[in-house]
Amino acid sequence: MGKGLRGRWLLLILLIGSHFGSYGQGLSLLGIPLDTLLKTKIPRVDRAYITTYYRQLHFYIVSDRQDYTLRVAGSPNSLIYRPNLAWTLGPGINYKWFGTEITVKLPFFGYNNDLRGKTKPFGITINLNNRRYWLSTQYQFYRGFYISNPDILEANWFDHHSAYPYRDDLRSQTVSSRLLYQFNPLQLSTPAALLQREEQRKGASSWNVGTSLTYQLIRADSSIVPSALHDDFRPESRLLNLKSLAVGIDLGYSQTIVFRKHYFISFTVRPGATILLQQTHNELTGTESRLQLGWEGIASATIGYSSSIFYGGLYGSSTLMNRTFSQGLINTNADYIRLVFGKRIRYQPKGIIKQVPGL
Repeated sequence: MGKGLRGRWLLLILLIGSHFGSYGQGLSLLGIPLDTLLKTKIPRVDRAYITTYYRQLHFYIVSDRQDYTLRVAGSPNSLIYRPNLAWTLGPGINYKWFGTEITVKLPFFGYNNDLRGKTKPFGITINLNNRRYWLSTQYQFYRGFYISNPDILEANWFDHHSAYPYRDDLRSQTVSSRLLYQFNPLQLSTPAALLQREEQRKGASSWNVGTSLTYQLIRADSSIVPSALHDDFRPESRLLNLKSLAVGIDLGYSQTIVFRKHYFISFTVRPGATILLQQTHNELTGTESRLQLGWEGIASATIGYSSSIFYGGLYGSSTLMNRTFSQGLINTNADYIRLVFGKRIRYQPKGIIKQVPGL
């Protein structure tokens, strides 16, 4: 079912590890009542710039799509692999600490297994944040890629073929963790830019600094470069697998512009430098390791509307990874686009819902 339930699975762990206290104290963890652990604190902000809605029920419709590009550097042309990923659509809900989305794949907008082959995706994202710090950890796995520029194999490819070249054996795993520090959190709202539970009332900006740790494993049963292209790529590009570990720092700038009271445009740009350790194994030279200087980058933008009743908009981001200043073999980028339309509702829990800790 698309991404399925994207609720706070960490909460499930807490509930499993909890127990019933005695004398009517209710659920607790390590002796601490869950009502205390899960209590949503209203963040401290400059109210001339930001309005918070954490105590309101948020119901929304969301449609989103991930994309991923795996590029093998060549001369003059690169070989580009992509997974076959679908747009999703479904409802979502947020109230205090609780939030979940249930989405299903849309069988159109270019999603066609007969044309592009079948991709098996799996991903988990965990975000922990306060006003100044934002920690995001993500695991993403794909198996099954198609060559999105097939004319590199044969001119006018679709004059002779009905589907893209497809590799079921090609797999990619990425684990990344990023920590962001924002210098102006009281006036610039990151949740508002992400179409969440805050509203940016006046324009504001902030510098930010961050650090990242990214591990990637890309592997296939045979050379990532097809035999028909061996003459167009360096011998070391005939990879069976590539492992990379990148440690980076970045400096960025974020700004939100508000116009006509409730409409806004937000953007963030975060270029960074990395130290990249790569281990490769190919058909010719076996296993090799190299330490290189590299770079990475994150850019995002939002155009939206937000008021005390309705909110929504379009958010997009792009993350560039595995870039080196010279002699690069493979680089990747992850793109994401999200369309949201939601309503904020004044709500007081009743009955059994009122008994849930933290609500």
